[in-house]
Amino acid sequence: MKALIRLLGLIVGGGVVVTVIVAAYLFLVFDPNDYRSHLADQVRKETGRELVIAGDIGLSLFPWLGVELGRVSLGDAPGFGDEAFAEVERAEVRALLVPLLRGEIEVDRIVLHGLALRLIRNEAGVGNWETLVGGDDPGTGSSVGSDRSSTTPAEVLGSVAAFAVSGVEIESAQVLWEDRQADVRHAFSNLALKTGEIRSAIPFPLEIGLDFSSTEPTLSGRVDLSGQVEIQPERATASVQGFTLRFAGRGDTLPGGSLELTLAAGLAIDLNAGTLRVSDLVVNTLGMQVGGELHGRGLPEQPVLTGQFEVAEFDPRQVLQRLGQSAPTMADGTALTRASLRAEIDGSAESLALRNLEIRLDDSTVRGEAAIVDFTTQSLRFDLALDRIDVDRYLPPTAGSGATPAVATPGAAAAVAGEPTGLRALTLDGRVRIGQAVVSGLTASDIEVNAKAAAGVLRLTPLAARLYQGRYAGDVVLDATGPRMRISLNESLNGVQIGPLLRDLTGQPERLTGQADLRARLQAIGNDTSAITRSLGGDAEFRFADGAVKGVNVAQFMREAAARLRGQPAPDASGPNQTDFTELSGTIQFANGIATNNDLSLRSPLLRIAGQGTADLGAEQIDYRIQASLVGTLEGQGGAELSNLRGVTVPVRVAGSFSQPRYALDVERLLTDNVRQQARDRIEQQLQERVPENLQDNLRRGLRGLLR
Repeated sequence: MKALIRLLGLIVGGGVVVTVIVAAYLFLVFDPNDYRSHLADQVRKETGRELVIAGDIGLSLFPWLGVELGRVSLGDAPGFGDEAFAEVERAEVRALLVPLLRGEIEVDRIVLHGLALRLIRNEAGVGNWETLVGGDDPGTGSSVGSDRSSTTPAEVLGSVAAFAVSGVEIESAQVLWEDRQADVRHAFSNLALKTGEIRSAIPFPLEIGLDFSSTEPTLSGRVDLSGQVEIQPERATASVQGFTLRFAGRGDTLPGGSLELTLAAGLAIDLNAGTLRVSDLVVNTLGMQVGGELHGRGLPEQPVLTGQFEVAEFDPRQVLQRLGQSAPTMADGTALTRASLRAEIDGSAESLALRNLEIRLDDSTVRGEAAIVDFTTQSLRFDLALDRIDVDRYLPPTAGSGATPAVATPGAAAAVAGEPTGLRALTLDGRVRIGQAVVSGLTASDIEVNAKAAAGVLRLTPLAARLYQGRYAGDVVLDATGPRMRISLNESLNGVQIGPLLRDLTGQPERLTGQADLRARLQAIGNDTSAITRSLGGDAEFRFADGAVKGVNVAQFMREAAARLRGQPAPDASGPNQTDFTELSGTIQFANGIATNNDLSLRSPLLRIAGQGTADLGAEQIDYRIQASLVGTLEGQGGAELSNLRGVTVPVRVAGSFSQPRYALDVERLLTDNVRQQARDRIEQQLQERVPENLQDNLRRGLRGLLR
């Protein structure tokens, strides 16, 4: 045993002596600078490139195994120009020799100054770095004889038992990426990286900064990163506390031509578990602040992202101004000045959902959820509830409102024309509920809209709302499967007070009052408002109870008619300028934008009124005739009894525009009808006085044309 120990001692001692002799030789005799030309020849032989070592080469072996280089440059591949592929002003790296033998990495400070790297892909798609990457099959770009996909990042980190680096320092680095095939150029300059001492499981400071410029997209600016980094290779984990990013850029693709952004967060990644955590996230840009946290799992193959975020209250008008855009002119100058947003995120590579969504805009709040079900098809799903909104605040001001009205530009109608391609690509299934809304002056509550869209067809059903003491219900279908959009409407109003509705809708005194029941079934074809109006067809029915037609006093026309028949001047107008009724009903037929009504019926204790005529919806012109007959007396209503109008129909002509209709007594028709009535009365009297009763009916049938 003693002999064996002695033998081992001799072997170890001899090894130490040999090591010391070799080290002494390398340190005292060997000079790596003597081999510059040999190194250059070997590089030229292997790569066809020129290696120029202008500075000194320093070499150390023990206890530090290291190398120090002065100015070094490596020429580019043939066909890529005379500039160097890579060059460096100074480089230095050292590692302790003994820990390396144990599989541990303990490195002194790594220094790299003045790096310049040119990465170029030529017009044929060949990169100037390809001849430097050994073992790649040019045909496939894959490594020959190895399976790169079998090694995960976690395995790479875990293979290092331990490591330590006193620090890394990179200064004044430049990297150029130029793709001549795609005519794209990206440049990074003034790149600097600095760290503190790097050891496993011990946080160290990291700072990175660089200037950048790009031709596609056209972009330039500055990026700075910093934080406290902790790496644990044996666990394949890494984290960054106090991570900060600052971005300042300029370019046509940036909103408003420039953008400044700061981001702060805590980051943690676990490659073994496939998880990512972003905590205490705060982003400031464009006058907005976004905060939240995110959690990722299933990385990298099947990533799933969850978390929550919040956009603190901001002024949308100021954001638009920072984006280089002016806020739209609105009826209410104080609108669009307060907004905020919060939601929970649930996303994957295929979809994204926002849950517990809350959006505040001025005095309105939207709550609910929304999701892109499939990124590929852009399929949407939502269920939203809005408490209240005054849409009119956000519309362009009208004339006389005190604000500058919106001016219609020539060709505006044509701008909305064209095939409805956007609707064809729309896929959605959603519901919107609104507690109260003001739209075009109308106030409605308990509004509900269910929307479904697929294969170019959008259907809104059921549409429902409470308004003006009644109910609205509707079913709307927009069909964009053809070159022109087809519209189908099936709508009804029940128990609605039509007077306040019309007053709020038009902003003018109402022309009709009463409780309304309406039903319309309409169709149209077209890609703009004008075409839709011209093609409108279908039918509608209406009934108004206990109301009045404002702006026309049929009783006054009756008085005027009586005076005309007596050969007297028309009496002065008396009483309110309206016609009261207990019931007003009828139907309307629509064809090619023309509305026709032939069965108007107005009933009141005093009058019976029938009407017929047309309305051109496109031109907003009306051509209508009213026939009024007396069934009661005008006594007590400001006029004398009109006994001479018994059985006489008083015709009234309505013409002009929708906004300013004109009413006039049709005197010619009145006189003609009166003569016919007198003839009928005289013939009837003669029949009764001179013809036997059993022959009267036969004579009436024979004189039917005269008696009508």
